[in-house]
Amino acid sequence: MDRRLFLTGMLGMAGAATVVALARPATALAGIPNTGPGILDELDRPSDDILDQDGPDAQDGIEFVRHRRWHRRRRRVWRRVCRRYWRYGYWRRRCFRRSFWIRF
Repeated sequence: MDRRLFLTGMLGMAGAATVVALARPATALAGIPNTGPGILDELDRPSDDILDQDGPDAQDGIEFVRHRRWHRRRRRVWRRVCRRYWRYGYWRRRCFRRSFWIRF
């Protein structure tokens, strides 16, 4: 048994060394290259599009929102249903699962 564990461990180490040798990463940059203005530079200055109140969607300061009250989410769950029946002189019980939909 000890030989089997030893051989299994040695084959595992050899396989791990092979995977590391084949999947060796190429040279990687250790820092973040400065390629120019990025998204962080754009966050500092204010956007004129947000402050513009004369857009096509704004009418007298009223924002129209569509509410979908007819749409309700449903989820199927399983309920355990048990039935009793008389068999060979005493009551037996058989249970099964029945699916049904719940709304929330």
